[in-house]
Amino acid sequence: MVDDTNRRIAFLYPGQGAIPEALPPSTPQVERLLAIAASHDVPLAEWIPNGDERLGETRAMQPAILIDSLVRDAVLRQSGLVPAFVAGHSLGEYAALVGAGVLSAEGALDLVCERGRLMNRVDGAMAAIVKLAPSVVEHLCDDVGSDVVIANRNGPRQLVVTGTHAAVARVVAEAEAVGGRGIRLRVSGPFHSPFMKPAEDALAPSIARTTFSTPSVPVVSAVSGGVEQDPGRLRTLLTVQITSCVRWVDVVDRLASSGVTHAVEIGSGSVLTNLGRRITEKIAFLTYEEAADGVV
Repeated sequence: MVDDTNRRIAFLYPGQGAIPEALPPSTPQVERLLAIAASHDVPLAEWIPNGDERLGETRAMQPAILIDSLVRDAVLRQSGLVPAFVAGHSLGEYAALVGAGVLSAEGALDLVCERGRLMNRVDGAMAAIVKLAPSVVEHLCDDVGSDVVIANRNGPRQLVVTGTHAAVARVVAEAEAVGGRGIRLRVSGPFHSPFMKPAEDALAPSIARTTFSTPSVPVVSAVSGGVEQDPGRLRTLLTVQITSCVRWVDVVDRLASSGVTHAVEIGSGSVLTNLGRRITEKIAFLTYEEAADGVV
């Protein structure tokens, strides 16, 4: 553990993945957020305790994960941890904007409920390709054609491809033929690809109506890969986010070059923690549980 005067913490918010196994402790804000989700026909207060199969749908998973991240954020701040930077992976960018004071929790949840509903309508697939250099994966996608693109640049040897089911399956097969490994992701659509343009266009008016405030801490955007502090610019980046590649390697590199010493994953699991450890040794990456236990 480093001296507090030299410690610079980043909060990292995960994207669509692990579904919360239990409702967060009841607080006035949690009850407000659950009520907002229910108003969007996503009654998480009923579905989560019962393990309802509908939680696996994008329209339910996204608001559930957002609420989970916001509650974990509040717990760590109450314990004295305050971020110097925030960043989010895909869906996690909404939680990051709340963490930076750009969006209200309620405003972000309204957008995420609509985002999940719109994205749920677009059919497609995604797969992580590991053990291969980015240039090799890019070449494989070029060979398959325009039905598949790079969705996430998650690490030196982990890219995520997205597109039609057939095109993604072909990239997976060709990657494995040259020594790579393909892992199909539990998502319902071709996220972060041109195929999501109808969902992006439909969400844009709601983003335009939402208040964006000046961030209280710098936001590292996974769309631009840079530090962003202008609310208008953050609005623009969020508007094009659904079709944009997630530049996670650039995010982590920017945090490291900005003097971040510790990064905490504000969610369940260790996806971002493990990705970060593969990208740089300059930052100590911690799970939420490790941070809550006082490791940092």
